[in-house]
Amino acid sequence: MNKNICFIINPVSGTGKWKGIEGNIKKHLDPSFSATIVYTEYPGHGTILAEDAAEHCSAIIAVGGDGIVNEVAAGMMSTSAGIAIIPAGSGNAVARHFTIPLGQKEAIECINKWHFSTIDTALVNDIPFLAVAGTGFDAEVAQMFAESKKRGFFTYLYLSAKKYFSYKPAEYEIIIDGVVHRKKAFVITVANGSQYGNNAYIAPRASTKDGLLDVCIIKPFTLFSGIILLWRLFRRTLQNSPHFEIIRGKNVVIRKTNANEKLCLHYDGEPGGIMEEIKITVQPKSLRIITPEDHGRI
Repeated sequence: MNKNICFIINPVSGTGKWKGIEGNIKKHLDPSFSATIVYTEYPGHGTILAEDAAEHCSAIIAVGGDGIVNEVAAGMMSTSAGIAIIPAGSGNAVARHFTIPLGQKEAIECINKWHFSTIDTALVNDIPFLAVAGTGFDAEVAQMFAESKKRGFFTYLYLSAKKYFSYKPAEYEIIIDGVVHRKKAFVITVANGSQYGNNAYIAPRASTKDGLLDVCIIKPFTLFSGIILLWRLFRRTLQNSPHFEIIRGKNVVIRKTNANEKLCLHYDGEPGGIMEEIKITVQPKSLRIITPEDHGRI
């Protein structure tokens, strides 16, 4: 395996945490690597850059948030190259799931160790994602967050609180491996990874190596119960709530019971638009990723 690698940097990553990366690469990257550095210029550019880099690189490093990680992974799915991550986003759901260090120096040192794992990914309406995708309250907040001029965890919390008081749960038809489930839900999240980001664990027991997706359903709740749900979300105990249900499967179709109502989609923290139906399928063992050797359960 050659040691040609490419860093793909998103210069508009919401928090600006990518700054200083070139200096840290020069300072901390093992000299055995031959590295190139490129910057994205528009949405979707990361996928094109990754496709090009995969022709001659063994690893492609996404520098930024979950959006650029998603773009880079999408360009590598049919290649032998592996992905690595230097987290520089608001939530960093993918990096946190794999216990990739959040500091630039430590993340580069993780790359130096050159430890690969092979993981599952998923497709939502033929779009690749690594962490989570779904519909409901969180999808609408993701749309608001994408349109906001301010980024970061507290902006997301503010928008969530603002949206909560006007949002109404809907009736859904969820088809999982051919079995129809009819549910009234506040949120439906289909998880390959365990969290939204910022250690908010929507699927505390999700694994990216079991060939399954965790369909997480948050049922309607009172304001008081919502406070407890939020506490459980960050305590990694959401599965113990009576307002929460997980159904595991490989193929998922989601639509609203009322055919006239549309679905709002999000995937890996990005808004995915409005549509009539969401189709999600797992892609077992479809991506190689550099992780710490003691990454735990992935």
